[in-house]
Amino acid sequence: MISKIQKLQFLLVFLFFPLLCFGQESNYFPNRLLIKYEGTQQLQKSKGKLPASSRANVEQFLRTSGARKLQPLLSPAARRSLRLKTNSQTQSLLQIQEVIFNRSIDPPKMAARVERMPGVAYAEPKYIRRMSVTPNDAVLEKFIDIHNFTKAWDITTGSSEVVIAIIDGGVGYNHPDLDDKLWVNQAEIPSSIKTEVDQNADGSVTATEIKQYLQDNNGDHNGKGGIRLNDALHPGSPFMNQVDEDNNGYTDDLLGWDFWSSGSIAQAASDNNPIHDGTDHGTHVAGIAAAETDNNMGVAGSGFNSRYMAVKAGGTQQDPRAVGFGFEGIIYAANQGADIINCSWGGGSFSQAEQDIIEYATQQGALVVAASGNKGSSQINFPAAYNNVIGVGSVERNGSAAGYSNFGYNLDVLATGSRIESTGFNDQLTSKTGTSMSTPVVSGLAALLKALHPTWSPERIGRQIRTTADPIDGSNPNHYKHKVGRGSINAFEALNTNKPGLKIVAAQFQNSDGNKLQINQPGTLNLKLVNAGRDVSNIDLRLQSLINQGIDIANPSQQLSSLATADTAEVTFTLTINNNFDINRTPTLRLNFSSSGDYTDFGIIQYDRFLYDIVSANRVKTSFSADGTIGFTDPSSGTGGVGFVPRIRTDKGFKDGENLLFEGGLMVLIDDKMYDAVRSENGQQSRDFIPRDIFTTTTTDALSDLDGHASFQLLSDTTHDATVDLQTFVYDNPQLSNVVFVKYTLQNNSSFQLLKDTYIGLFNDWDIGNSANNNATFSSADSVLYLSQASSDRDHPVTAVAHLGPVSGLLAIDNTIEGSQDSLSFGLYDGFTDAEKSRALQSQTARTDVQNTDISAVVASGPYTLNPGAKVTVGFVYAFGKDPEKLRNQIAEARSRTPFELSPTGRTLADTQPENTALFQNYPNPFGRKTQIRFDLKNASHVSLTIYDVLGRKVRTLLNKDMEAASHFVDFDAKGLSSGVYFARLKTDQGVRSIPMTFIK
Repeated sequence: MISKIQKLQFLLVFLFFPLLCFGQESNYFPNRLLIKYEGTQQLQKSKGKLPASSRANVEQFLRTSGARKLQPLLSPAARRSLRLKTNSQTQSLLQIQEVIFNRSIDPPKMAARVERMPGVAYAEPKYIRRMSVTPNDAVLEKFIDIHNFTKAWDITTGSSEVVIAIIDGGVGYNHPDLDDKLWVNQAEIPSSIKTEVDQNADGSVTATEIKQYLQDNNGDHNGKGGIRLNDALHPGSPFMNQVDEDNNGYTDDLLGWDFWSSGSIAQAASDNNPIHDGTDHGTHVAGIAAAETDNNMGVAGSGFNSRYMAVKAGGTQQDPRAVGFGFEGIIYAANQGADIINCSWGGGSFSQAEQDIIEYATQQGALVVAASGNKGSSQINFPAAYNNVIGVGSVERNGSAAGYSNFGYNLDVLATGSRIESTGFNDQLTSKTGTSMSTPVVSGLAALLKALHPTWSPERIGRQIRTTADPIDGSNPNHYKHKVGRGSINAFEALNTNKPGLKIVAAQFQNSDGNKLQINQPGTLNLKLVNAGRDVSNIDLRLQSLINQGIDIANPSQQLSSLATADTAEVTFTLTINNNFDINRTPTLRLNFSSSGDYTDFGIIQYDRFLYDIVSANRVKTSFSADGTIGFTDPSSGTGGVGFVPRIRTDKGFKDGENLLFEGGLMVLIDDKMYDAVRSENGQQSRDFIPRDIFTTTTTDALSDLDGHASFQLLSDTTHDATVDLQTFVYDNPQLSNVVFVKYTLQNNSSFQLLKDTYIGLFNDWDIGNSANNNATFSSADSVLYLSQASSDRDHPVTAVAHLGPVSGLLAIDNTIEGSQDSLSFGLYDGFTDAEKSRALQSQTARTDVQNTDISAVVASGPYTLNPGAKVTVGFVYAFGKDPEKLRNQIAEARSRTPFELSPTGRTLADTQPENTALFQNYPNPFGRKTQIRFDLKNASHVSLTIYDVLGRKVRTLLNKDMEAASHFVDFDAKGLSSGVYFARLKTDQGVRSIPMTFIK
């Protein structure tokens, strides 16, 4: 059976598979996922399942979905070496599994599906990252002068004991400015020749000594004349004995490792030669960080005496910019003792596995430095945006941020990256531009700091680089403000000082009840800080809003007496988000740190939960948002909410069960135009509702035990002027304990336009237990579509969304169908088209029985026609039960006690009668054949509505009858008439009125 999050439309995948593998913008492997299972303790605590059975269910689902291989991310030997380390982060990495499918899938959606299953800590695509470089003319700009390296090197020129790992597209380590600086894996040198090779007898073999040994022993194995380092890797070399000497899982990795030597991204081959082939990007990067310096040739490396480790993670001839194995490279480098890890590449989308790997590398003592990206975007790439990574952007000589450089709130520092000359192909020098070039400048500085302070942690080195940077806000346009990190690095200041290093590690917005802070509520911002730098006292903290108006901070300034290295502190600020705050923006604040004039820095806090809130007053835990989504605001990542979670009542409160809802949202159809907040034809989330009031909950003056409210308007266009008011009601009593009432009120704000053929419905994609094995069963007795696990597993509840009024659509969808079998039989793995949504809202009960598959469901009411100013109210209940009978009883009770009135289908009039008799301009005008004429009658009257041409000749009689006091709408079809000006004449008991109309064929 095909899984829900399968491939995109088969034809597209088939036609464009080469692009998915090698195209410039592919973001992830098309046939792989990374999965981390929960440990036994966490699993039993959070899910109440046995680990073995839960994992078996997940793996069964994966194999049903086309998985051909389930294996640990790391090789057996690499896992053995990790097991020798006992820290918690090591154990976390050992739990990460890689799943390889026998076909292309839709990795983000498949991952989101798997992540909701019991026993899974997270699931996500395996990302492909891209090198951040823009080639340019060879014009030299020296980072040495711009960032004060000359004075810095007067303090230290670093140490050959400090190693910078270059995770990239390979390094041309034979280059004369690089060959003597290459890291050598001491443990891979065969013991039979190690003494001979170590000519200095210092116990450490250098690349220079390897070349000399080859020279002395006729080691030109490549037959090119002249000894080069790669001769040591030739099969005939005495260094190559096909033995994994250090048992690290990488045989003969004397000079590093190549994770992607050849083959497609789906079938990558690896070897022990990390030399460049498809690009000289990594060679250029290595030269900036660690080229041989003060050798009267070539270029200078910012790390001066530091060495570099070559780790090839991509850069093949088929796809030179792709980095497919960057994080495997990070693990390798950290395990091999790298002090600094340079990542001049990146991409979008957060990955928890990648963040776990960053944490592991940090615990191993390595500082990761990464490029922000080259799109001039206000969002920086990953890994630069991860915690414990130094994110690096590019700065020009005049102090302005480079136009190509990404910037953002989580950027740390900038360094020059424009027209940097460094090592390249064919032993030459070349010039390149990009944040890729900025990053190794910072990596070299980090290596100098490590040499000067060998006991400093990676976090401390990173904060020292950040806090000694020169601020550049004053040299940049306003849109860069607060988004260029601490500023442009200053190598001399970094080496010549010893700064504190405060950092925000946790933030929480709360009201006085300890719940989510809402609009116009006095509340608090609770922060946890850590000091990664030197001991500090008399710390001044000042909180400011980065939004112009709407956030009032009662106590913006506070002081901490002292904070020692590695210590934490908690601080609380009192604030209010007022009614005049623009809710289409995320509340964003900046906390400024300072002490005794020699230390200043800041941290950024964003209130990401602002638009949505969680409803959890009875046995249902779910969430609603002011953008029309239900469960999650971003279903593909499972963020922005909690889904739909049944809960068990215990002596200590409630215990959460497993989430049952993958995606939920509102759909509104008006005159064949669709507005919705669910997945679209291209798989992306539709965002057709604009927030007016954020979703908030209250118990004060509440109709239920917990009322919720939000409002939003239809996406701004010239078609329909309407708003939607959302209300939720939750009761904590046995008869309604498993129910959430949902009320939508749609209002026509137009003064002249009818909203015709209007349908309002909810879409829900359910995941009950093994989601590939769900049933949808319709009960005609109560007109409810019940969703359940197909097996007899009583651990999984039955759920439903029941309509409270008239029903226009009740549709069960088999998500796995490819294409469309008929108008109501279509799958959703290839997206959800507006035409399919429209048919679903009007489906009646024609298709309500779907068995043993992955299921979505639609429930809707309509049709309605809304006069100007009119409102229509529809209602639904979300509910669950341990079995169908208990769920049926909950729904029946909810229907008998619905806390609001519903609108009947048909025409809905405005709340008030017209104050005057009037004839309005037709709409549209000018018109092409058809238009609509509105008139109001203050009192009942005989009405004559007639159309005349410009010569005064009567061409149509539209009305001639008695009519009631109300707003009336009459359609006029000009078929058979010539283009021109016509007049509509309204005669009533109150007089005669007329309007001109322009007809254009």
